[in-house]
Amino acid sequence: MLSKGFALVKTRRTSSEGLGEILATLENGTTVDDVAFNDSARYIMDFATVAHNAIASRLGRGPSRTYLYGHSAGARIGRGLNYTAGLNRDSDGSVFFDGILADDGAAGGWLPVLMKDGKDVLLTTDAERSAFVPQLDISHQMYNNIWPSKKPDYMSSSYLANKRSNARILAGKGLSDKHRMYEVRAVSHSGGENLPDGRRGEVQILDMSRLMDRFIDMLDAWVDRGVAPPPSRTDAPGATVGDGRNTHPALAFPEVACPLGVYFPYPNSTAGTTSFAAFTGTGLEPLDGSGVFVDMNRNGVWDERETLTDAWRRLGLLRPLEALTKDRYVGCVQTAAGVLATDGFLSPANATWYVDQARRAEVGAIEPAFRQPLR
Repeated sequence: MLSKGFALVKTRRTSSEGLGEILATLENGTTVDDVAFNDSARYIMDFATVAHNAIASRLGRGPSRTYLYGHSAGARIGRGLNYTAGLNRDSDGSVFFDGILADDGAAGGWLPVLMKDGKDVLLTTDAERSAFVPQLDISHQMYNNIWPSKKPDYMSSSYLANKRSNARILAGKGLSDKHRMYEVRAVSHSGGENLPDGRRGEVQILDMSRLMDRFIDMLDAWVDRGVAPPPSRTDAPGATVGDGRNTHPALAFPEVACPLGVYFPYPNSTAGTTSFAAFTGTGLEPLDGSGVFVDMNRNGVWDERETLTDAWRRLGLLRPLEALTKDRYVGCVQTAAGVLATDGFLSPANATWYVDQARRAEVGAIEPAFRQPLR
């Protein structure tokens, strides 16, 4: 964001216990354990007002646009701002946040539903839908934790199910022209942004910043110039056309489209981080931190690791008797990166970088080829 010329102000959630979620006592004496400072929209808006005034003081004018980016609970607060009637308004009645970039909303929430007398009354009027600002939801497909908190019947215990429901409900309310959801494969809650090279011991994470680079541009162009972003992308059941094909599947990094191995949740199935297991052709499939085997070939049993050629044949990337060669690997990466760039999800510079790295890669190496982020 800074490299693109935005003025960036960052806030962090906190509580007296040092946790994001705290025990709150209501006026009637009852307590709830699923609200926190990070769910107080006005708290964030007050910080933004201070930042707006500071920018105006230093530059002699205020910003032309104000966006909210949030990850996890920050994304959830962004949704809440956009869904609650009259909340995303400044003191003079103007729009406060011009657009929302919601990065993997906590527990997949909040959902755009408000039940009153057995009927959903949220975003049902033209005025409410008109006040809805453009919103991009970035959904990390591999983060599918279990939400134990109290929740209404229309919410799921599955984070991923809630992320998909959010997009489906908004579309059903006629807001597809103001909302997009981009589901990204093989990434859990963390996008590697706080680890050098996306690594720490056994933890290895794909670099979400390569896609986020374009998501930032998409939101700005949508709000500022009315340039609609690409259609939503998801692997949700039912996301098919008449012939049974999914024409807009979830986004796959070249590391996933042309795999040297598999990324899997680590240290356990509900973790917010991932690790990597290579197609070496030797030894058993690995165990995660909880001792559960990683089903690399998706056959339901704990068995030997495939070779790269066997894995690519199984995935349909090679014909039955075809062997994986360096040229075939480079061609796959070039195609995968090129498709992402053509569809608007990868910058030309990042697409070129991927191809250069593929040409330098040792096909069959134990670790994935792509490490250093492009700056």
